[in-house]
Amino acid sequence: MSDDDVEKLFLQEKPTLALLFIGSMGKTYASVISKEIDSTFAHTTRILSKMEQSGLIRFTFEGRIKFVELTEYGKEVETALKEFRNIITAESPASEEIQKTEEEIEEKGEAAEGNKSEEPKEATEIEKIKELDLLSVEILEKVRNLRNKIESIHREAVEQGQSKEMVSRKLGPYSRDIRKLHSQVEKAESPVDEAVVSALEETERLLEAYLKGPKPENT
Repeated sequence: MSDDDVEKLFLQEKPTLALLFIGSMGKTYASVISKEIDSTFAHTTRILSKMEQSGLIRFTFEGRIKFVELTEYGKEVETALKEFRNIITAESPASEEIQKTEEEIEEKGEAAEGNKSEEPKEATEIEKIKELDLLSVEILEKVRNLRNKIESIHREAVEQGQSKEMVSRKLGPYSRDIRKLHSQVEKAESPVDEAVVSALEETERLLEAYLKGPKPENT
């Protein structure tokens, strides 16, 4: 990307907000950035693609999770943008309010991990669902339906005292469904949310426990 293209990119509000937010978080996801800058996921993805081409950000993977973070060059641009913003807002009547907002954004990045453990579980899950992109929502719905079926079959086996072999025959085919979902996650063009991947892995562990466990007993 040419210097002119980079200049045009940061004369726009959304890219500037995105870069500053990534810098404040250190490492984050595209879906979180989209929510923070009040942009569609598709538009956010295009912004990130241009930033990557400019050498401002890089994508990294931890397992199946795709993160975005600033490069060294990106950090230099972040510093320059902050300095520029401070200069043009220094004499503004609203400068105190802007400074307060900036501090809140930075605190959000520093406290992100701590807040996760302090928030009520239900509230955290609701927030995660709200910020999911359409693909993540679709996969999460499939995971939930699959888990419900697996639990229903195992519960029926317990109630009817079915043999372990019978349970294995009924539950075995669902291993293929889980593999298909893993494949869908890996081949997704946009990163699938961490919460969705975690739900899929938990469902996979549950199925393995049912298949490898002793004969179901009605307790």
